[in-house]
Amino acid sequence: MKGLPPETDFIVIGAGVAGLRAAIELAAAGRVLVLEKERREALNSSPQSRQGVVATALSDEDEVLLHQQDTLLAGDGLCRLEAVKTLVEEGPERIEEAIAWGTQLDRNRTSLVFETEASYRGSRILHARSDSTGGEILRALHAKVQTSKNISVLEIEFSTGLLTEDRRVTGVSLISEKGLPEEVAGSAVLLATGGMGQLYRNTTNPEAATGDGVAMAFRAGAEVSDMEFIQFHPTALYLKKAPRFLLSEALRTEGAYLRNIEMDRFMAKYHPLAEQAPGDVVARAIMHEMEVSRAKDPFVYLDLTRLNAAKVQKRFPRIYATCMKHNIDITEDVIPVVPAAHFAMGGVHTDLQGKTSLAGLYAAGEAAATGVHGANRLASNSLLEGLVYGARAGKAMREELKSAGKPAIGQKKAASQNGPVDAGIEEFIGLMQDIMWKDAGIVRTRTGMQEAIKEMEGLSPRVAHPRTRRAYEAANLHLAGLLVARSALAREESRGAHYRTDYPGHDDKKFLRHSVIKDESLRFV
Repeated sequence: MKGLPPETDFIVIGAGVAGLRAAIELAAAGRVLVLEKERREALNSSPQSRQGVVATALSDEDEVLLHQQDTLLAGDGLCRLEAVKTLVEEGPERIEEAIAWGTQLDRNRTSLVFETEASYRGSRILHARSDSTGGEILRALHAKVQTSKNISVLEIEFSTGLLTEDRRVTGVSLISEKGLPEEVAGSAVLLATGGMGQLYRNTTNPEAATGDGVAMAFRAGAEVSDMEFIQFHPTALYLKKAPRFLLSEALRTEGAYLRNIEMDRFMAKYHPLAEQAPGDVVARAIMHEMEVSRAKDPFVYLDLTRLNAAKVQKRFPRIYATCMKHNIDITEDVIPVVPAAHFAMGGVHTDLQGKTSLAGLYAAGEAAATGVHGANRLASNSLLEGLVYGARAGKAMREELKSAGKPAIGQKKAASQNGPVDAGIEEFIGLMQDIMWKDAGIVRTRTGMQEAIKEMEGLSPRVAHPRTRRAYEAANLHLAGLLVARSALAREESRGAHYRTDYPGHDDKKFLRHSVIKDESLRFV
């Protein structure tokens, strides 16, 4: 496609697993426009976007019920049972479908290879090239999309807001690669924009993860839910001038040790399972070790040196290659690591079909809050969620064309007069990241979160009138940060990924419920 059309039947914002799977579902019903703010080549070159594994109950020795139970256990009481049942019951069909479309998963001759992972009972973890599953599923989905004449993927189109009329979403406003504000109309819009990890100084997320979908939906009047639950991965590669690269929890499952700056193992002090403890426990333990070290550049070490070198290279080829680019041989050297923001359990509140509280607006994948993850996501469920709920949202959106009718024609607008970059914007984003990391991160307190909210509100004038792409991203991060901090302050307990030192225990009587924010109102339902 050479340019943005004035109208289309369906608009999908985001070209990840959830967005592409939805687009494939929609193609039989009408024209589908997929908007991606980055080039595919840039996304593919990011190691963060290509990692991961996927879990589903396909193996003979496993059962769907075990997958359901493991997911509920990880969610710490807040999973929505019907959402989890949908995930685990429809998951096998979606994986078989992805395989039929060309996804090449690891096999032992003709049989798929299933492995175990921490927090799982039974063997239901599938890999592609050992640790490149996300990239392989995306490759197959892109190939499938390219076979459809009804699907157009337009890159470097940054969505700035949702067009609404009578509380119905009717299209999207954008800024093109050249800085031209435009609009496109559609009968239904899907937000599949991914996460918001760039809220924090340390994150495994790519640069594009700026909470755009949540911010756009909230500004349009949609409900957002469970924003306090941010999963922090305990081990990300720490190098001063490099992005935080995720070092899989499977490394610890294989037998890797964690050592502090004095090279002492420390996890046994925090949990009887030591390095095999739940990820949130490990992340908090590492934070404490870094604090007491008083080092100028705090980190701890991940140590694989006692493991078989050949096995490590074969099992984790992408991790091995990425670390080697930084002159770290993980079979011989200890690896400097820090915890990092990894996954948002909360997002735009939806039902099981991806419908939000606004007519014509849907959400799927990490941008959505279906309740499937509860207070903490079970490892390896996110790719499956994208496939299952992307397909469901696509199916539901097809009905919108019948009820909403043909969309009105969008209007092209005059070119922006702003320069390509706002002065000081990167420093401003860095300031917000530091505020969130310090006071609304892995360990939280009332006074810390009150201070975070006060500081973020004080920054509001800086994001009042964004005009460039990066300024909109800053505004989206600012809003998402406030939503996270407000939700976390209101939940006066610790549960899942949300940990408060002033309320270290569960309070099921008050908080075995989901936080929901709309406009200025926050409630628990």
